[in-house]
Amino acid sequence: MTLAEYFSFLPYGKYAFYIWFSYLVTLIVIGGLFLRTKTIHNSTIKQLRIKYSRS
Repeated sequence: MTLAEYFSFLPYGKYAFYIWFSYLVTLIVIGGLFLRTKTIHNSTIKQLRIKYSRS
């Protein structure tokens, strides 16, 4: 299998822009959700440490 055969699925004909754009948007949304969740998690852990260190 040559490199050209390996990447033959990339063009997608006349719908390439819409397909790759949707992949890009999906990756951005998933990445944003991951970062937001990680930030909320770290904030919650920090708040719990502060709350329980006072007692």
